[in-house]
Amino acid sequence: MNKKTLFALLFITHSILLIASDGLSVSGIKKLNENIKEYEYVGIFHEGLAAVVKDRKIGFIDKSGDLVIPMKWDATNQRAFRLDEEVMFNNGRCYIPPTENSNAYIIDKNGNELYSGKRITINKTRDFDVMYVDNDSGHSTYFVKKDTVIKMESYENEYPVIVTNWNYNNPEDCEQIYFSLEKLCDGNLVGKETLETKYGYTVSPSLNCSFDGVGLITLYDNKTNKYGIVDEKGNVVVPFQYDNKICLCYGLLIEVLSVSLYSEDLGGLQIIPICINVYKDGRKLYEHLPWMSEHYLIKGIFLFNAYDIDTNLSEYISEKLGCDESIIPEINNVTKQLDLNGKEVSRFQFGKNYLRFVDGKYWQLEDEGGQLVYPNQFDIYSRFQNNIGIGVDNGFRGLFLTDTGDTIPSQYADYLKAGIVKMTNLPDVI
Repeated sequence: MNKKTLFALLFITHSILLIASDGLSVSGIKKLNENIKEYEYVGIFHEGLAAVVKDRKIGFIDKSGDLVIPMKWDATNQRAFRLDEEVMFNNGRCYIPPTENSNAYIIDKNGNELYSGKRITINKTRDFDVMYVDNDSGHSTYFVKKDTVIKMESYENEYPVIVTNWNYNNPEDCEQIYFSLEKLCDGNLVGKETLETKYGYTVSPSLNCSFDGVGLITLYDNKTNKYGIVDEKGNVVVPFQYDNKICLCYGLLIEVLSVSLYSEDLGGLQIIPICINVYKDGRKLYEHLPWMSEHYLIKGIFLFNAYDIDTNLSEYISEKLGCDESIIPEINNVTKQLDLNGKEVSRFQFGKNYLRFVDGKYWQLEDEGGQLVYPNQFDIYSRFQNNIGIGVDNGFRGLFLTDTGDTIPSQYADYLKAGIVKMTNLPDVI
């Protein structure tokens, strides 16, 4: 047996185990094993078909190993799509990536080429997929739903507004949201370019309300030079009356004050957030607080750490950008901790006990009376229901710490998947 055949047999084992539960007989498995020997690569079965490669061509087999879609498309590097697992059928359609000498294709289960282009890009949004087909003649946009594909003439040669919303309780969890914004555009669906050139609104490339999750976006009104927030349809949620970028963070409105510096070493213009104003229900609660790192939101608190401003930012500006530190405006140089209602507090309830930020750097776990429940100070990297991922010994030793002070070595098992540690949907109300 040659190495290619051996690899194909090993790779297909997982697929065979999966389809065996669907009623494939022992004789059927033997037939499949026999039929795939000739191929250099066998992909994962999905919707009853699997991609195969032979002599740098791609075709598709059924669960019997019979070639049901002829081998007619050029194969990319086999390792690339073996890892990506991108060549498989979903809703009766399959994407075949481009090669140096051939286009990308979308095909159906009969092998018909539905779409082709020098580049085909598919973004998965919450409600449907958005497919872009690029050729020498231009750019076309399609909305791909389960049973239909709709060509969107409104977005010919430009891109619709799609923004990533991140879940800061789980940094790996994100969702693409499509914004039609027709309420801002006389009932029309427009792309980013027309939104700016005709209607005067620019999509803010960052701080797009992702802290509050789904369905909001920060826009800049070029006519008034103000920022505001709208929903997916373009209804105004926060009026366009702010001079700086804004975002909603679990009910608080954060206005970010920045400095703009040019550095050739760092690739041009650098926008550096330095401090923020905090609003609640349209009323300003705090002014010029030190910049709040997004990292702290995973704990379900607002921590405005003057230590970061005094050291990290000053060193960044003076050493890396070679600029005078005097460009930093006067700010509140006292570390403040706010609860989700914007009230200043000194510690936060964590299950049965409390978390307190100490020495401008670390955290400690204490009981109601202030006595330590866990003896060491620590960094917090992630937060779960009554569990936090921490680093001790200067961050080099990772643990899960419970609200009762018990620890679980994080390297011993995947406790999230085991259900011992559970992610919160939103931070606990503290």
